[in-house]
Amino acid sequence: MHPILNVVVVSFHHKRGCEVEYSHPKLDGTGEAGLPDEWHLLPSLALPDGVHNCQKDTIFFLLPSREEPGKCVFGISCYRQIDAKELINKSDDVTRASVQKAVCVLSRIPLFGPLKAKLEVITQAYFEQKDFSKVDVLAQMHTNLCDIFDENLTGEYFSNLAHHEISIQELFIRFRHRALLLFKLFLLERKVLFIAPTGLRLGETMLAIVSMFPKLLEEGLFYSTIGVNTSDKIHPANKSKNVNNKNEEIVIEEDVGIQLTRSDPLKKKDSCGFPLSLFTQGSSFDPYLPIQSMDLISKTQSCIVGATNALFAMKKDLFDVIVKIEDDGSLVHNHIEFVNDSALERVVSLTTADLRFADFVLKKVEEQMKESSSEFDGSDEWIRLQMKNYLLGLVATSRSDLQAAIPHFGVAFVNEWRRTKNHKILVANKHEDLTSVPPGHMFSEQMGVYDVYLRLEHAVNGVEGASKVIGTVNTAGKNLGSSIGETGSRVKAKFTNWWNRKAPVQEGIEQAEEPSE
Repeated sequence: MHPILNVVVVSFHHKRGCEVEYSHPKLDGTGEAGLPDEWHLLPSLALPDGVHNCQKDTIFFLLPSREEPGKCVFGISCYRQIDAKELINKSDDVTRASVQKAVCVLSRIPLFGPLKAKLEVITQAYFEQKDFSKVDVLAQMHTNLCDIFDENLTGEYFSNLAHHEISIQELFIRFRHRALLLFKLFLLERKVLFIAPTGLRLGETMLAIVSMFPKLLEEGLFYSTIGVNTSDKIHPANKSKNVNNKNEEIVIEEDVGIQLTRSDPLKKKDSCGFPLSLFTQGSSFDPYLPIQSMDLISKTQSCIVGATNALFAMKKDLFDVIVKIEDDGSLVHNHIEFVNDSALERVVSLTTADLRFADFVLKKVEEQMKESSSEFDGSDEWIRLQMKNYLLGLVATSRSDLQAAIPHFGVAFVNEWRRTKNHKILVANKHEDLTSVPPGHMFSEQMGVYDVYLRLEHAVNGVEGASKVIGTVNTAGKNLGSSIGETGSRVKAKFTNWWNRKAPVQEGIEQAEEPSE
């Protein structure tokens, strides 16, 4: 089947709200303008919440498939707003000062990056006509997209295409070492909310994290939307995800998840077991949800969702973690707030080995971006390779139960991951290439002076409002090589009160990183 489904125009009517105005090929459902029941949320997905507050936006979203129940299709929407006075041909429905419309493309496979640039250009051309009755440009776009993205999108070519314009570099620049923390958090199948002022910032951030997992973006999202992962889809073998505050004993999960494996819709895995079954059987991923879908969150076992409506962040009882991406013009502040489960922050905290690895990646990224070079080191593809190696080491360590290696990833973290659906499915099957992967962390070395600075920088970056003091930390860090005692007194003088407030979270992390004699 051809990957491109429909081109759809969604408009905002001051009385009827968001509605489908045009589609090509024409939708054949029973709803208004042929809208199918399965896609009843399409209008509210295409136009962002608070549609009057922005001139333009781009939204990535998912919908249930009409052809294959249980699967989903992928959508991208380009929203624009235009002054009604500029229109050449104004319909009778235009009674307000501005007109809001979105042009969407729906596809059977995830082509978020490749479609974004093309759709933005066509949407701009459609608006510049200043006559929305002229839809030839949209029909022509559908024809062109069908020519460009044919039925033969497979293998490495499709993989590269799916990752096009999904920037992991930007993720590391914005979140720094905490990009690895988010990576680990995704593995634990919790309820996580990403909230941002725009759908584009939201989608780019969430898809960048997904793209760090091998084959997950191109092969692992076909069963992920919340519309097919509500309570009736949750498998009884899934257990609750309560974290024990004293979870320091290394345990082996005996339940290998045979039943989960049988019901896992992601049957096609590579020789390492990728993609992981992160978003199936009650675990959902949606890079954008409208306010109308909020009630579905409580019906999922776990979910990672994005929203632009601040009302989502007020419903803290629905989530374990809230990731806030705030934009105040020139500066972007990113905060990770752990709610309803104080132990979770400690479980996903980065170990010293984790911090070394994240710092290694971050420095390569900064070097490449500073020099504006096309070197492989520091590129998005290079980062994906590093993250695959990190994940392989984590998988091999968890499977081996090597007590000398597990603490470098975090004992509590490994134990918690072993309880998840995706881990049970992974270990329930034999993957030939995993047998040759040695257990252990790539950056498991003796703790040194620089590790103290790394730990402090990471901790300060994780505190809301801490951007004002990061400069002080960097200045202090320059003195580490000459006099650790002098640096210690400087840091202590400035951060004692702050560190005491963070002590419950930090306590025990370092002790778990070295095996007892």
